Amino acid sequence: MEHLKDAVILLVEDNETVARFTCDRLREQGATVRHAGTLAQAAEIARHAQIDLALLDLHLPDGLSTTLLADLRERDPDLPVIMVTERGSVRTAVESMKLGALDYLEKPYEQADLDRAIERALTLDGLRREVRALQRAAQGGRDAPVRGTSPAMQQIWQMVETVAPTDANILITGENGTGKEVLARAIHAASQRAKGPFIPVNCGGITETLVEDQLFGHEAHAFTDARSLRRGDFELADKGTIFLDEIGEMPLSMQPTLLRVLESRTFFRLGGEREVQANVRVIAATNRDLEAAVAQGQFRQDLLFRLNVFTLHMPPLRERREDIPLLIAAFLRDLGRSLNKPKRRLSASALRLLVAYDWPGNVRQLRNVLERALILCQGQDIQPEHLPPEITGQRNSAVAAPDPDVLWERWMDAAPFDAVTFSEAGARVETLLLKRALRQCASKADAAAMLGMSPDSLAYYIKKYGLT
Repeated sequence: MEHLKDAVILLVEDNETVARFTCDRLREQGATVRHAGTLAQAAEIARHAQIDLALLDLHLPDGLSTTLLADLRERDPDLPVIMVTERGSVRTAVESMKLGALDYLEKPYEQADLDRAIERALTLDGLRREVRALQRAAQGGRDAPVRGTSPAMQQIWQMVETVAPTDANILITGENGTGKEVLARAIHAASQRAKGPFIPVNCGGITETLVEDQLFGHEAHAFTDARSLRRGDFELADKGTIFLDEIGEMPLSMQPTLLRVLESRTFFRLGGEREVQANVRVIAATNRDLEAAVAQGQFRQDLLFRLNVFTLHMPPLRERREDIPLLIAAFLRDLGRSLNKPKRRLSASALRLLVAYDWPGNVRQLRNVLERALILCQGQDIQPEHLPPEITGQRNSAVAAPDPDVLWERWMDAAPFDAVTFSEAGARVETLLLKRALRQCASKADAAAMLGMSPDSLAYYIKKYGLT
């Protein structure tokens, strides 16, 4: 198991045979095991070691391990704990789960049972820790979502720390919806011009006849409808930053004028005779390959050289999936406030679908999907049915074959915990698995192999549940 590599596990078990079997199994998979045979020994280990997981035998020579569980949880509320019990002690194990244990195992347990319990505990614990950490990070500031935790974004932010304090022109590249404007705003906020204005301009949203007026303004009576002086975006950005989004859509006829402004830091208003100083920093962004546009004669090479003194590339969301939980935490918080919706949680099955999706619309699409989900969700948890068909795999009412793990997680998310006891739920699942294996296999030996247990264990469970 990848989860066990370099993990430190506290095993509290007084049965030497069980302890030897468990230690050997865990160490084979790369874990470091700290073994204790009593509560006192375990408490001493816990005081001096950083523990990633605890396996606690319920009955120990010096008492019940529920007291140790409470102490471990007080030290680390997120520590995953698995209780190990003799048969007939399930009620006590369930009580310990109310105190914070994630799971329990019945002795004697198979190798596969141990592996599944540990995998489940570490996976749930990892998700829980990550969500809490990301929620704290999302509360840290406006640019927290764009910062991310992926190596690609960490590298970008190292470069930002270097270039933000300067006045160098910056070109941000990347697909639509990756957060180029958010990054530009963060650069402005970290610069020496932070107290000045940040003026965003969508170069693709201005007609060719109006782009010069939009950028540089006009004098009174410069043309028929110019009744008074109008300051353009470059002038409005004085002592601040102008953000030229979709710079690749800038009309070719306008590019020489923009180049002159970048070189001389001055411009003329339309109809004006006096030069105006352009005391601004220029950050541009594009989703186009500007070098290819230069080769095709659609963009000036000298303008490209002026714009990309420093280039930052925003990776698409599919290449930084580690950042998706952080973005989700931030968007759920902000959208919940703007929509005036109660706090909603994201189910594990919905999270798996969101992380697995390729996000052609990137961060912008993720935000829209979460807004839709918050509007549709009437309960506490956002479920897969609140997500659009392109994410859940539905096409024209035909549902793609679901991931079995997602089905289990959806059942766990939806199941009312007071409707069935822990032991009853386990018995139902075990019965279904046994019936399916016996149906599909030609012999009991094959069925035992399919279920990852010995023939003797299979015989025990067949007798336990009265199967044939």
